[in-house]
Amino acid sequence: MKNTIKIRAILSSLLFITFAIVLFTGIGLYISPSGKIAGEAGWNFFGFGKLQLENLHTLFGFVMSALVIVHLLMNYKMFLGEIKMLFKK
Repeated sequence: MKNTIKIRAILSSLLFITFAIVLFTGIGLYISPSGKIAGEAGWNFFGFGKLQLENLHTLFGFVMSALVIVHLLMNYKMFLGEIKMLFKK
């Protein structure tokens, strides 16, 4: 029981960290110039170029997706209970 709580805490922390990175890179990509303009102009977002932001965003997006799946699998009973409550009359 104690190990499960520790694993859930670690998982939640990792999810928060990956979410913060995906949010940061997403904001940078949203405000970046389009196409080759960013590279030609030497544009950066807190020291990260557009290509670096794209690579980080993709990588951490996949990591976050995997962590969400593991999180849902570990908490499926609670998740099912919440879904049942939503559709209960």
